[in-house]
Amino acid sequence: VMHIIHTGIPPILKSLFEDISSTKECLQDLSVLAKSQAWWSPRNWSLSSLTETLTCKELEKSKKIRLGNWQTNILSQAQLQYAATDAYVSWYLYQVLRSFSNTKAETNSSENMNNAES
Repeated sequence: VMHIIHTGIPPILKSLFEDISSTKECLQDLSVLAKSQAWWSPRNWSLSSLTETLTCKELEKSKKIRLGNWQTNILSQAQLQYAATDAYVSWYLYQVLRSFSNTKAETNSSENMNNAES
């Protein structure tokens, strides 16, 4: 977890961001990705509700930590754990939602091929 509000972006990270030869992932809103699924409820999803729906596990989102002072010079262990957990869960749910999209695309492709053969 990088806390760059006080220290700025480290030079090595800045050079990575500025390097046009390296591939970078674009940002994706998980709620929008979830809503793009045809079988999915068209609602705005929080990270907690999406986690519970897709994994049947509760993502603890302590209000005390969530609404704490994130601009402090030194983040607490609880804040670091919270940020790292959010980052990991976001990545994991993105992979799950993408696999649904891939399955849907493969199904549509197979259906189109079957229809073309008929």
